[in-house]
Amino acid sequence: VLVNNAAVCFNDPTLYGRVEHTPFEKQAGVTIETNYFGTLGVIRSFLPLLKRSPSPRIINVASAAGRLTILRSQNLVDAFTSDTLTVTELSELMRQFTSDVEGGVHAEKGWPNTCYGVSKLGLIALTRILAREHPEMMVNSVDPGYCRTDQNNNRGTVDPSDG
Repeated sequence: VLVNNAAVCFNDPTLYGRVEHTPFEKQAGVTIETNYFGTLGVIRSFLPLLKRSPSPRIINVASAAGRLTILRSQNLVDAFTSDTLTVTELSELMRQFTSDVEGGVHAEKGWPNTCYGVSKLGLIALTRILAREHPEMMVNSVDPGYCRTDQNNNRGTVDPSDG
């Protein structure tokens, strides 16, 4: 069983006063590289081991922040939900988001103002692709809910042991 739960999130411009503010255009690269491409790299590294298991499973910890309604473009919704979407195509979408944010044109291209949300949207789409490409494996995304963690300054409503 492979559980992917590593992620970064730029909540509150200064993480509740603990770090310097990171401008939005500098958040995209770090967030997408860590949350999407980092997870993809871990999965690719573990696939050979998982294929040897009698009951291979991949669990990606996603978030409601990655819901489709954050997208402001039907073309983007269609791309992310395509039944023929490939990892290569999805990775290009994720790179395009980063490029559009860094270029200051993300809003006009239908992207939201949330790097974390797009990273989790990408993770959910990746989960769908992997499930389709590897029917011999159980591949799922889960959302633990709004858990009390350092990420939200312990403001969450769910105890982490219950999430």
